[in-house]
Formats: sequence, C-alpha cells, structure tokens
Amino acid sequence: MEPTMAAQQAVMDARPTPAQHTTTWVWSGYSLAERDRRWDAVRAGGQAAGFDCIFVPVGNGLDARYLTQLRNAAVVLPTDGRPPVVVTDRGAANAWVPEPRHTVRAWGPPMAEALREAGMERARIGVVGLLGGRLSHVRVPDGTVNYTAFAQVREALPAATFADATDVVGRVRYVKSAEEITCLRHAARMAEAGVATLAELARPGADAAVVYAAVTARLLGLGSEHYPLALTIDPLGERPATRYTNPPLGRRLRAGDFITNEVSAVWGMQVAQEDQPIMLGPIPDAWRPAIALQREVFEAGLAALQPGTTWGAFADRMRGYARDGLRTTVLLHGRGIGDDGPLFTPRASGASVRDVRIEEGVAVVWKPTVSSADGRIEFTWGGDVLVTAQGGEPLFARPHGLVSIE
Repeated sequence: MEPTMAAQQAVMDARPTPAQHTTTWVWSGYSLAERDRRWDAVRAGGQAAGFDCIFVPVGNGLDARYLTQLRNAAVVLPTDGRPPVVVTDRGAANAWVPEPRHTVRAWGPPMAEALREAGMERARIGVVGLLGGRLSHVRVPDGTVNYTAFAQVREALPAATFADATDVVGRVRYVKSAEEITCLRHAARMAEAGVATLAELARPGADAAVVYAAVTARLLGLGSEHYPLALTIDPLGERPATRYTNPPLGRRLRAGDFITNEVSAVWGMQVAQEDQPIMLGPIPDAWRPAIALQREVFEAGLAALQPGTTWGAFADRMRGYARDGLRTTVLLHGRGIGDDGPLFTPRASGASVRDVRIEEGVAVVWKPTVSSADGRIEFTWGGDVLVTAQGGEPLFARPHGLVSIE
C-alpha cells in the first residue's frame, strides 16, 4: 500500500524551524525507548570487547546519526552506563540529545575535550568507522573517519589507546527493532511508488533524464530523503551496460532497451531498495529460462533465510542452482541505514561473514543473478527482505520478474 500524500504532508509540515540558517532539519521520529535500546546495546557490546568507551568521530556520519538523530555529530559513549558526551553543529539539539556540546568549524579539539570530560585520558577507546566492518561500512575498508580531526584527538590524548570498534555498533545495527522495521516497511512502499512511476513513464522516445527526474520527484514528494536512483539503459544483452546515478542527459529511450534499476527510498534512516527490470519490447524466448530460474532461486532464498543458519551455509546453497548452461550468482547485502553487511557480490565473496548467524529481525536486499556462460544473458530481480521466524518475508509486492512494455 502506497503512503498517502496527506499523511506524508502532515509529517513534513511538522518539521521544526531550525535554530539558525546553518542548522538543517533531519527526521528524528524514533522514541526515547529506541534511543535507550541502542545506547544500552552499544555499551554492552563495547564493554564485552574491553573498551572503556565507544567513540564515533566526525566523518562517520551514519553511526553518529544512528546514536543521536543529529545530522552531524561526534559521540563519546562510556561503557559504564553514563550518558554520552555529544559534539554537534552550533544550534543543533533534539529530544535524544537536548544539551550537546557545540562546535563551529574545527572538530578535533572539541572531540578531545569530550573524551577528557568523560575521563578517557588513559582509557581503551573503541573507534567506530576507523576501518570497514563485517556488518557495517562494508564497502569502505579504509574506514570513514576524518583523518586530520582524529589525529588531533590522538595527539591530545597520548596516554589513551585507540582501536577499531566498527562492528560494536554494526552488530547493534544488524538486527532491526520494531520501530526500525516499521520505518523500513514504509520506505519500501515509497520505493514501490517510485518503481510504478518508472514503469508508467518508460516508453520509446521518452527523455531518459526527464524520466529519472520524475521518479526522483515522486520519491521526494512522498517524504523520502534523497538517495540516488540508479539506472542502466542499453539494448538487451549489451555489455558492459551503462550505469547512471545522475540524470542521463541527452539520452532517449529506444525500443528494445533493457532498463535495470535500483529504486531506493529512505524513512527513519532505513534505506529500502526495489529492483524491477523493464523491457521496452517483447521478452525474447532465449531469456525466459533465465527469468524462470532466477525466480526459483529467489523463492528458495526466502526459504533458506532461517534464523540460526549461517551466511556461509546460505550462500553455498544458493550457488548450487544451475541448469541448462545457466549459473547463479549470490547478490545480497544488508539493509538498514546504508553500507550494511553482510555483502555478497561478484566481487565480494562474503568470506568474512561465513560464520555469522542469520537472526530474526535482520533485513537484506536479496536479488540473485542468473547468467549464461557467455554473459549475453544476465538477469537480476529482487528487493528488501526481512528475516522472520518462518524465513524471508519480502517487504514489497512480487510482480513478474521482468516487466515488458510493448
């Protein structure tokens, strides 16, 4: 069911007036109970890992927002139960963090002062985002931390020990709460509305940039945060396909174009992604076996997403699907606030998460690929799936794997 414009407009109208022109409003609708759940879980994970505090420096905006609902922040969270010390932009505050410390431009000195305020001069400090993790920041092996500001912090606290703690927060993000699942379901419905707009406007002769803009406008109009729409537009079987994450200026759609897409929407920081290939013309008979096998693999994956099994066992089972010269590639990544794990792609085998257990409340984008040996046929379809006690539950309607528009 698509979100109603009236409901979305009510949310947008409720936005507070920023304290000053430099303060940007962000969605902050999670409850205080959700805040406490996150803080308590991160404290417990940090304490189990032997850290005196968990430190999210500037540069790691995702985890800072996850812990504060502030657009831009740094967080010092002692693991002994004390409240965090939060540094943020001048004028910013919210119900989760009503009295943060403010900075204007420089972040190194105020972050160091926040650590000193928490008594961490000689502590073992876990740094979130220092390196890529197994369950978050999986596509950035060098981490996300601002080097200069972090170097200033280390210089200011020479007796402290700093070590990577990315997976301490990543492990909390891995399993979604009821509030987060509600937001993800809402984002999935918005993404479906974007897919519907794409299918409505994609016709031979249409300006591809105008179509791209219309889908983006549809998502923003429903209240989604901006997340780039990704399209590939090329004749069927042409490789390598051209991928666009900005409006494809000067390109018109043609009969015979095969349009693949990642239509994403964001609500409550939860990023939903729906993938619905579109063929501008009839589906070639040579592609039908691949489409049928891909749907078979997709459904088998839903059944295999059982709490208690491991990601390694899941991937091994899915890679076993092959028929009539067709093979399967596992294409799956974690879903949540962005850059989540586990990650399985043609370039990422998922070796680091083979022993990680699948748990109820985990959300992923599941979109297996079936291809021919020569690579001329390659078909991917799927979207957001939630792990339940019974297996994988799609958060989107399941139409035919390939939409044909003739």
